[in-house]
Amino acid sequence: MSEEDKVAELGLVQERHLTDESTSDADIEKAHNAVINVTSHTPSEYVDYTPEEEKAVVRKIDLYVLPFMCFVFFSQYLDKQSLSYAAIFGLKTDLKLVGDQYSWLTSGFYLAQLASQFVYMYLLSKFPIKVITGVCILIWAGVCMCLAAPNSFGGFMAVRALLGFFEGCVSPSFVIVTSVYYKKSEHYLRTAAWISCNAITQVIASYIFYGLGLHEANLKLSAWKCGFLVCGGITFASGFLFYFMIPTHPGKAWFLNERQREIAVHRILAESDRGEKDSWDWEQVKECSTDWLTWATFWFGFLTTVTSGPIIFSTLMINDFGYDKFKTLEYSSPSGAVQLLFIWIGVFMVWLFPKQRCYVVMILALVPLAGSIMLFRMRTYSGWGVIVGGWLGSCITSFYSILLSLSASNVRGNTKKAVVNNVYYVGYALAAIIYPQWWNYSKDPTYKNGLITNIAFWIVFECVVFAYRWKCVAENKARDKMFAEGFVQDYDVNVDLTDKKDFFHRYSY
Repeated sequence: MSEEDKVAELGLVQERHLTDESTSDADIEKAHNAVINVTSHTPSEYVDYTPEEEKAVVRKIDLYVLPFMCFVFFSQYLDKQSLSYAAIFGLKTDLKLVGDQYSWLTSGFYLAQLASQFVYMYLLSKFPIKVITGVCILIWAGVCMCLAAPNSFGGFMAVRALLGFFEGCVSPSFVIVTSVYYKKSEHYLRTAAWISCNAITQVIASYIFYGLGLHEANLKLSAWKCGFLVCGGITFASGFLFYFMIPTHPGKAWFLNERQREIAVHRILAESDRGEKDSWDWEQVKECSTDWLTWATFWFGFLTTVTSGPIIFSTLMINDFGYDKFKTLEYSSPSGAVQLLFIWIGVFMVWLFPKQRCYVVMILALVPLAGSIMLFRMRTYSGWGVIVGGWLGSCITSFYSILLSLSASNVRGNTKKAVVNNVYYVGYALAAIIYPQWWNYSKDPTYKNGLITNIAFWIVFECVVFAYRWKCVAENKARDKMFAEGFVQDYDVNVDLTDKKDFFHRYSY
């Protein structure tokens, strides 16, 4: 098919789409890609490949890139989650914590992480992602081990702040890595894979501390201090492997042959994404400041974190009902398994309804909302009601992967991706600083204020997700109309376009 024929095909498909609902989105995407391939590459640069060849490339990326991302994300959450388990193994007593000092150990961590986002916005757009991320992982592994050293609130707080700063690069960098290696239709499944490690961590971390607690009499250090040493050692291994095994770009993937590297690069270019670059564009920063995607992403990060109190405090709630530390771990550890279940229920729902990711998120958000209501109603009673409420209230990661996949799918432009992805974690860190302050045991032993606030914010979250979907639909319709009126845009492989300027880009919802 000639270049003119391909352009004509796109025009016909778009015209049919506007007048005939039977035209599939797959036809439109195929026509989009045909024109992009024409206008983005010279004939000598165009790469033609079969679906079987593409599947083989994706399988290799899944085999060599995804496991290392999962291992790092497991390590990151292991370091975070260990605080709640350390608390029931003597940390609060050994550090002589009083009043709201335990809450500040969480807030201080995220205060440093909030500050780090502004640093990583620049670094992740200017330097190779694997270098920045790998170095940060190795540093925070050492910092995590140092958590075993302090014997006072001040010392422990300082180390927690350093841990938060260096951990701040991982999640935004992983969103970018996902968009560099995978097509939009592949984002949610791969994001769910590394997000699942949050849930797996909760189960494994509880039994790490359980085993250390059983043998504490034979240890030279307290069980909670040994726990931080173990977590730091695991993190160091994950950082070492990530740094040396992850390629900086699909075009440099050591596990692909030359033909497969070409396919890996061009299949992403066919979706109008220019891949990872090392540029900082102030025009894209300016665009972010007024773009609805940026602010929606901020509120996603804020609202999914400001409601995460049950993850940290439900363990203490169970412990406060008189269960010993081992029973507390036994009853709280299934929380991770429940989260894992709902993460993959979400994946299955997205597989069934791939064009309704926002509706899937809204349905999944009803689970932690129900858990918060259960905890509120049963906060003064021991038994299975509060235990199951804690499990359900902690299920915020079930749609976390879908929200991140939306960001990976919808944001284009090297600098803009770095900024918007970090803005998510600015909201995330800001919320994590704030929420522990209304989960203050010394002033509110049943956590009434925290649970009421949780319920209110979940309702706000549902409204924001619905508004996001409405905006995506409106933007796509506007672009279809513009194209039908004869607007045509040429592409150059070296031009770093944002989603706002890339006419062929369509928003996922």
